[in-house]
Amino acid sequence: MAAQRFYHILHVATSAGEREKVVQGLFDNFLRLRLRDSSLGTVCAALDWLAFEDLLGQAAYHSQSFQLLRYQPFLPVAFHLLFASSHVPRIAFPSSQQEAQNRTSQVQNLIQTLVSGIAPATRSRTTPQALVLDTLCLLLDILVPKLRPVSTQLYSAREKLQLASLVGTMLAYSLTYRQERTPDGQYVYRLEPNLEEVCRFPELPARKPLTYQAKQLIAREIEVEKMRRTEALARNGDSPQVDRSPPRAKGPQEGAGEKGARSPTPCSHEQRLERILKRAALEDQTERDFFGRVVIRRAAALSAEDTAPETDAVEQRMGTAVGRSDVWFRFKEGVSNAVRRSLHIRDLL
Repeated sequence: MAAQRFYHILHVATSAGEREKVVQGLFDNFLRLRLRDSSLGTVCAALDWLAFEDLLGQAAYHSQSFQLLRYQPFLPVAFHLLFASSHVPRIAFPSSQQEAQNRTSQVQNLIQTLVSGIAPATRSRTTPQALVLDTLCLLLDILVPKLRPVSTQLYSAREKLQLASLVGTMLAYSLTYRQERTPDGQYVYRLEPNLEEVCRFPELPARKPLTYQAKQLIAREIEVEKMRRTEALARNGDSPQVDRSPPRAKGPQEGAGEKGARSPTPCSHEQRLERILKRAALEDQTERDFFGRVVIRRAAALSAEDTAPETDAVEQRMGTAVGRSDVWFRFKEGVSNAVRRSLHIRDLL
């Protein structure tokens, strides 16, 4: 009888098409069966057979020793001899491997998103493996300070310093709180990226989270700090660059009575454009008296420093067009191989 069962199960396992699904099904369901061995010797033997099947597959595909694949159908035979019973067991479709792969892919994408958003100064000192093993678990404790749910103006100096340190840490790791709506209609703030999915096991008790008001306050301070840093970078980018050319040698008569460097004077075309813009803006203004009535006669006079000789009608039209236009051009010296053509402003008006 045992020999007949052996060859029958071996024939069925050999003729089965999806061998990996069969092995995965055996792995997912053999612990749900009724075990007659109280010492769990059959469980240990089944695990040894599973490890043997993995070693066979590794040796066959890595070293191209495909003659070893003929021993893989013996795994279902061994499971049949170990766990076969007269009653029909409840067998579930194997899904643990797919769930583990989806979970692994989700965690890897989350870690990749986190690493790509980290500031370069912090990213240069860490690796994804060091983040998962050493940093993220402790970082979750750092992100849960004791903050009072009041306005920041009522905070003490220590609390303001603690809040600023928290905001700086979250910006360094590209973390923030996003408002989401739950299926029951409530609004909550969730950490993005969600580090708890990486370094927290679902069976462990969760730590006491921050209140809704504290998360809202932290999210607002993070947005304000982002805008402040963006404005600082824009201001530094728009500031004129310092001339780092080596100073030329001065003669004895050139630097004798000089006490400070003079500010560079604007070019003549800049002065002319500035006068045109001021005149156009002054002409477009509507003058009113004390009671708010429009004055028909305009008595406008430029200041002494802005006084310039009268210009022709073309220059007045040019000043009006430049003053009302939202498009400005800045000429930069360089070389271009494009077709050049002489073009005047009066041709565009």
